Formats: sequence, structure tokens, C-alpha cells
Amino acid sequence: MNLNPPDFNQSLYCLTSDEVDLSHSQQVQSMCRSGVRLIQFRSKVLPFDLLFEEAKKSVEICKTFGATLIVNDFIDVASRSGASGIHLGYQDASAAHAADLLGKGGVIGETVHSLEEAKEVRKRGVCSYVGLGPVRESSTKRTLQPRLTGKEIKEIIHLLNPIPVYLIGGLGLSDFNLLESYGVTGICVCSGLSKGKHFGVHLQAFVEQSDKLKLVKA
Repeated sequence: MNLNPPDFNQSLYCLTSDEVDLSHSQQVQSMCRSGVRLIQFRSKVLPFDLLFEEAKKSVEICKTFGATLIVNDFIDVASRSGASGIHLGYQDASAAHAADLLGKGGVIGETVHSLEEAKEVRKRGVCSYVGLGPVRESSTKRTLQPRLTGKEIKEIIHLLNPIPVYLIGGLGLSDFNLLESYGVTGICVCSGLSKGKHFGVHLQAFVEQSDKLKLVKA
């Protein structure tokens, strides 16, 4: 577990999608070749056997590029595939159970939609990073929680500090400015990487924008 420890200095966190013209492992390969180093393997429709095989392929690709791969929802897949960790929705499997299964060094990501959920995450004390949102409507999640206001985002970030926070929910290229506005670590992007089913049309633009931020910080 945790073959490539996460670099939470990365401002760009990319997620794979079920709705594009490449397999999940092909998406991971494209992300890695473009310079993405923090990736979430996320599928809601693949049969378990295929999901596991795609996850294993994705782990090997990430090892080659020194990237971190986090698996969404499936704790056993994360553990058996050799991924760096797991990302859990607030109502998904127990974060404490995931921490026990993944062992020391396993990354535990959790989604937070509200101040109350943030308090629970803080109380559990096993979270490595948080996906916070939604900031906007997202095409990858049809039944969203209410969008967070700027005031709510700032309150939650203050409560979670120093846990790294990535904003989620319909984010685009112009949203890198939210890092400075809210003091978050980065943004999560899924559907924004592509144009319809054509994967990665905007991928390089996101990487270039993220790289510009690294230069500014340096």
C-alpha cells in the first residue's frame, strides 16, 4: 500500500470517468503523460472483475510515472490493487475500517458537504485530505447536495486545518483562482477535462494552469 505517497502540493487532482471514449487505465495513462501526479480512479458502472483489473493496470502506470492513485469507494480494490489509498463519500464505507484495512501510510480521502460533516471528519481523525463541495453543479453527480457559499467554504476550511482540502463540483480552468481566494490546496476535475465523450480535450490546459501556480509559489 502507498507505493507512491501523495504530494498534497499538487493543485490539480484529476478523476477518471465512466462517460468518455477511453478505458479508465487509458485515461490514467493520458493523465500521467500530461504531467498529472494526483489521480482518482472512479467508476460507478464497471463490473467488479473489470474494475479490479483496470485499477491494477492504473496502479502500475502510476508507479512508472511516480504518480499517486486513489481508488473511489472500493476499499478492497484499493487494498488488493496496491493503490495509495481510498476516497470515500460521507455515506460510504467506514473511514475507520478503511484505515485499519489499508494500514499505516494508506491515504484516506473523504467528501464533505457541510460544516456538520466536517466536524465528524475531524472527530474521526483518520482523514488524509478532504474533497469539499459542491462549489457548482456537476455533470458527474446528478443528485447533489446544495452548493456551498463562500462563507461556508471558509468556515469549513478553517475547521479542517491543517487537513489538505480540494474543491469539488463542476470546476473549470478559471477556478484555480479559488486556491488563493479560499486558501485551499487544489481543485478536483473530472468532466471538465473532456468535451462530451472525447477524453482529455482540456487536460493539457489544466496541467499548464497548475504548473503556472507552481512557478508563482516558487
